[in-house]
Amino acid sequence: MKKYTLFSFLIALIMFAVSCGTSDGMMPRQTGDAASEVEEGLYLAHNVMWDLARDKFDEGIAKDPNCVSCYLNRGHVENDRVQRRHFYNKALELSKSGHPEKTLAQDAVNWTKGEGGRFDSYQSLYKKYPNDPYLANGVARSLLGDDKVDEARTVLEEAFNASPGSTGFLSNLLAYTYMNREEPGSEEFDKAAGHLRRYMRAERGKDGFANALDSMGEYHLMKGDFDSALDYYQQAVDANPDYLWGPMNVARTIRQAKWANGEAMVMPSSTENQDAKNAFNVGGWYLYNIDWDRAYEKFSEAIELDPNFALAYGMRARTSAFLGNEEDLRDDLDIAVSMSLNATEDEASLINALAASVADGTNDVFNKTVEALSVKYPDDSMLAFETIFATMASIGSDAVIEKANALLAKDPDMTPAYNMLGYAYMDKDDLDNAGNALQSQIRLASNMANPYDSMGDYYLAIGDDESALKYFNQSASMGLNASTVKADSLKAQLEKEVE
Repeated sequence: MKKYTLFSFLIALIMFAVSCGTSDGMMPRQTGDAASEVEEGLYLAHNVMWDLARDKFDEGIAKDPNCVSCYLNRGHVENDRVQRRHFYNKALELSKSGHPEKTLAQDAVNWTKGEGGRFDSYQSLYKKYPNDPYLANGVARSLLGDDKVDEARTVLEEAFNASPGSTGFLSNLLAYTYMNREEPGSEEFDKAAGHLRRYMRAERGKDGFANALDSMGEYHLMKGDFDSALDYYQQAVDANPDYLWGPMNVARTIRQAKWANGEAMVMPSSTENQDAKNAFNVGGWYLYNIDWDRAYEKFSEAIELDPNFALAYGMRARTSAFLGNEEDLRDDLDIAVSMSLNATEDEASLINALAASVADGTNDVFNKTVEALSVKYPDDSMLAFETIFATMASIGSDAVIEKANALLAKDPDMTPAYNMLGYAYMDKDDLDNAGNALQSQIRLASNMANPYDSMGDYYLAIGDDESALKYFNQSASMGLNASTVKADSLKAQLEKEVE
């Protein structure tokens, strides 16, 4: 649900201890005057407090602009591909020739280019510095990547036992080798509980205790024990209010429990084909992330799986409108309206509202219908998002902000709502909150192109054209055609200014 599921590639990579010299068996680090900031940042990062870790490494950079460890680890805790690339390149540039961090920085830079992996040097370095638990963590992740699970568990167990009071994160990762690879409820899966209890003991009284509680919450959630999961997640919130995942996982668990118990109030669908429903939901995800082409493909897949899925035709028609395909829009809308006779009552009302709005050239009927349905089905995130997505131009920035925050409080995985927040804040000239909202979307949906495009718009708004170009280029490289146009135009403008 988080950490090793949403960010599995991240937490495994923050594997660096703090040392300016060459402690026995520990890899030396290039911390300069920022040793304490790196130490605190690493602790926060290993205990999945990403925002606070980023802040701490930034403090280290401000204190010592030549702190290689600050840049390297700042890159490791960053999900934003543009920023991550910057920090890795800076670490490589500043690192001393022949230093082990130079090797790690080079691996990281190569990885951002699609050449090799960030783990490539961990095993060789661990042989040279066998008492370094952070290298041990990296070695374990490397072994797990090669499906050498038993070897990875041995490395983690030995490294944890060497210093159990300060390496709880190793026991945490060890627990996840069972949780992510074994069947919930099996004897092997249940071995994770013992490792998580060790993690809790090691972190009790420290800031990292919240993550230990949260991990135990996830263990119970994966077993389908929603009450116990919710209890541990709430304890994590109480233990550390600054722990990002706590309130998010409380909301997710409440939502999952409703769905599992059949209590979720969502609009009934006209299809019984679960694969068609799944394709439809993914299509909606792409639609709200402004990836029209893939949205069209997924709605088409839903239709192929169930040719009688009325709303899939309606949403594909809506996608065609965004793509500018007038003929496809009309054809699919006609089919959707004809099929609405056999659809659920509310699904039919949504389809007919869409058709009415297309006919009169306004969104009035569709917007009113969506608003009414979202009240009737308060657990339907698609409808809730539509009340923002379809109406943001008419309801005003304050209403968009209120609706988006309410949606994210119930469904923190509906990350396109951060995009709506960002633009609403920009409309209010609240650029700090705009940047934070758009950055949150990037960090939670870093594999989508549109968040990078939106961040490019943000940098244009604050007058930083060079940063805007980097984000437009990133979005363009991920397939968003609109970003290519923006990047080309901005590049030409900047070149003209240089002339």
